[in-house]
Amino acid sequence: MTINQAIRILDPDTSAEALGEIEYYGGLRGKEKVLVACDEACRIAVEIMRQHLKE
Repeated sequence: MTINQAIRILDPDTSAEALGEIEYYGGLRGKEKVLVACDEACRIAVEIMRQHLKE
């Protein structure tokens, strides 16, 4: 996942659309794919925030 994808998932202005796309293209496992994507986006965000704190 790219940083831009993580932003789309976590930004309230774009999250519904981004998560809807993930669920749609995930087919029968759409809801599971949404959870995985949210977890990954959160991990990316936390990593960036931790790097920022070190600076």
